[in-house]
Amino acid sequence: MTEARFSGERLHEGDARFALDLARHRAAYEYARSRSAAGRFLDLGCGSGHGAALLGGADATLIGVDRVAPDLASRRSQARFVRADLRALPFRPACFDTIVSFQVIEHLEDPSEYLDAIARLLAPGGLAMLTTPNVRMSDGVNPYHVHEYDARELEARLRARFADVEVRGVGMRDAVREVMAARSRRIRRILRLDPLRLRERLPAPLVRALFARCAVLVRLAARRPAGAPAFSWRDFPVGPACDDCLDLLALCRNPR
Repeated sequence: MTEARFSGERLHEGDARFALDLARHRAAYEYARSRSAAGRFLDLGCGSGHGAALLGGADATLIGVDRVAPDLASRRSQARFVRADLRALPFRPACFDTIVSFQVIEHLEDPSEYLDAIARLLAPGGLAMLTTPNVRMSDGVNPYHVHEYDARELEARLRARFADVEVRGVGMRDAVREVMAARSRRIRRILRLDPLRLRERLPAPLVRALFARCAVLVRLAARRPAGAPAFSWRDFPVGPACDDCLDLLALCRNPR
């Protein structure tokens, strides 16, 4: 298998430049694990695979699916990985007790087929959990994001496919908030170099390559002081959805 190239958007375990982002994403996986520890788990859109092995207990079946291969470290974990497209998922209906799909829906212009797949694969009584950036806290510069949601819009979209939907929020402690604010200031300074928004006329591959470079620069510029405690997933508590939460976390049951 060939590992995915660095994109600035897909996270890779052990990349110190993105330690804060990895902790943010791990918070969702830890929350999912706290909600269910047994049965069959599917991580749909697992990316580099760093989170899939965190799901479930020792006897759980963990499967990660993405269009690209997971990182080598992820392939050494308890999880098994399948490369597949959404239109050709190699699973029988209603075969997963828990489905997670984190930071995926914002990449889709029309998520209907994606939500249909989750609903089809979820076992009776099962739980599906999705996360996505909260548009009210987003800088709106990620070229991979087609559509970002607020809590009300996300809930409405999910209720079209699931009878029971609860939208929560992934928050941040004050130290995280300071770093995120510093990042936003840095992003605004970079964007001021392009007042005519010429970036919108560039070929998509070039825009994505520039985004990867800028993602690193922004994080290096907004680093915490040397000797400061490392961030952990506990710095991103899950609670009620609100305007200033970083991510939205939806719990979905009972497909329609």
